[in-house]
Amino acid sequence: MAGRDRGGLNNEPVTATGRERDMRCAEVRAALPAYEAQEHAPSMRRHLTGCHACRTQLERYEMLATGLRDLAAAPLEPPTGLLPALVAIPAENNFRGVRGHVVRNRLAYAGGLAVAAAGITGAALLRGRTRRLAAA
Repeated sequence: MAGRDRGGLNNEPVTATGRERDMRCAEVRAALPAYEAQEHAPSMRRHLTGCHACRTQLERYEMLATGLRDLAAAPLEPPTGLLPALVAIPAENNFRGVRGHVVRNRLAYAGGLAVAAAGITGAALLRGRTRRLAAA
């Protein structure tokens, strides 16, 4: 892109002679998520009027933005009966089931603890070394 600058009106792409250049599909599609017709360069609006693929992509973004706005405005209510069902879960499981799970997976838990201990030790050693080097 030798000889091209982004110094025109509204950060409009221009050629070395100062003439506005047309935007390519890749440039337009990269800018579509933030597109607002009144804020963008004339070459982008021109490209969208002449390019069906980019215009279709813009319509998809507009539908997505509308859906997100509608979703944000919709009240979310938990289903009836959810809270009692969640409260009943621990009552249904007994202590033996939990203990059996821990016993069956004790090697995995021990390995996890060993990795965590090694990570904490390594972090402490690295921090001490960094402080000594910074003090020197």
